[in-house]
This record gives sequence, C-alpha cells and structure tokens, in this order.
Amino acid sequence: MSKKEETNNQEMPEASEAAKHVNIHVNANDGLKELIEKNIKWSQVIYEQNRKINRRLIWLVVGSYLRLAIIIIPLILAVIFLPPLLEQLWAQYSGMLGGLGGGTSQLNNIFSQISGEQIQEYLQMIQTR
Repeated sequence: MSKKEETNNQEMPEASEAAKHVNIHVNANDGLKELIEKNIKWSQVIYEQNRKINRRLIWLVVGSYLRLAIIIIPLILAVIFLPPLLEQLWAQYSGMLGGLGGGTSQLNNIFSQISGEQIQEYLQMIQTR
C-alpha cells in the first residue's frame, strides 16, 4: 500500500454497521467517479447517524421538560390549595380544643385568672404526694 492509501484508510472512521459495508479502499486506478460514489455513500451514512442523534436529543429535551413539570406543578398546586385547607384544619382543631384557637390572647386570659395563692396551693399538693 502506498502512503496515500494508508492515510485514506485511517481518515475514514468506522461509525456504524452501515459504514462497515462501504468499501473504503482507494486504489491508484480508481477514477473520480468511484471516489464521488464512495463520498456519497459516506455522506448517506453520516446523514443517517445525524438523524438518529437529532431524534434522541429531541426526546432528551422533551423528557427534561416533563421532569421539570413533574416538580413544578405540585409546588404550584400546593401554593394555591394548601392555605385554605390549613385554615379549615386549624378551625376544626381549635373547635376540638375548646376555643383555644384564638391564640395567645386567650391563653393569657386563662393565666391571668390564676392567682399566686392558687399556684402555691397547687405546689404544696404536689409536694405532699
């Protein structure tokens, strides 16, 4: 083999199964027509590979948007629907706790009604037991 034939064989990568069937040996007697035909065959193989790669990239982009939607949609729905549900839940539990749902103002009213003498009596009862 001549140096030119060796470099032509090294420059043509084996890209896929279709590329293996393409004859890539260039003889000194090959005409321009044969070289053009080989070039067209290689171009077709490359075109098919690019089409497959493009299709795969499109599906990757679609999948990433779907994953993003799976994360963002529940968050948006939670922001919209969770506050009213929490308010209803709080109203139910405050009713069950006997009206303590008013917050600290009602607790302060309860503690203000207890005198120091009542606390002392309670502590003495605990110590005697």
